[in-house]
Amino acid sequence: MIEIKTTTNVQLLSRALRELGEKQLPFAIALAATRTGQVVKKTLLEELGKQVDRPTPQTLRSLFLKPATKSKPTARVWFKDDFNTGIPADKYLQAQVFGGARRPKRLEIALRKRGLLGGDEWAIPSKDILNQFGNMPGALAVRILSGLGAAETSAGVTANASGSARSRKKGNARRYFIAKIAKTRGVWERKQTAFGSAIRPVVIFVKRAPNYRAAFPFFEIAEETVAKNYSRIFMEAIDHAVATARPRK
Repeated sequence: MIEIKTTTNVQLLSRALRELGEKQLPFAIALAATRTGQVVKKTLLEELGKQVDRPTPQTLRSLFLKPATKSKPTARVWFKDDFNTGIPADKYLQAQVFGGARRPKRLEIALRKRGLLGGDEWAIPSKDILNQFGNMPGALAVRILSGLGAAETSAGVTANASGSARSRKKGNARRYFIAKIAKTRGVWERKQTAFGSAIRPVVIFVKRAPNYRAAFPFFEIAEETVAKNYSRIFMEAIDHAVATARPRK
């Protein structure tokens, strides 16, 4: 998390005190911190789009700004910690910032709960099932878990394949299975082709946790943006506070 705090520039503070007085100074400080935070967020999002490989729309909406107030004059910029679906950005994007082993994904967690994936195993999608962002489509992950009987229960309803006519029509229970074939252990898919039936691996189980290199210099970008913009924005905040201040009695 990057925090934008009160300036330590004596000249700026002296000018603010002269023109605003102690009563209006907290307003100018909070305004400057918030506006600087807006610039930091915008710059980080632009760089995120450039430096992270094929970021998803969710990733590009991942930053939030907590504005400063007169009572809490520090603005904060960080990754959102909650999304309606998927893994929260503050979890999966921290690996891009700090590097290191990636966290277990929902597919892995669900398979481990059912005893289908070992605690020392990790599930890696096959390259030919990845979408344009380099990820496994969420709908495919649901079909796989349904077919393997590992889908999570939501609001008392589970998406696991069953013996019903509707479930048999979808065919997930027959389509997906776990096996070790030709030294490759993972989730396999049965497919019908023009030449008959065939199988292919869709998720491969490996023993080593995937590692990320630190690809996004979040703090360096944020700190450089603050250094370049804060003094100017603080002076603009002083001018705004002077222009909108009520006449002193």
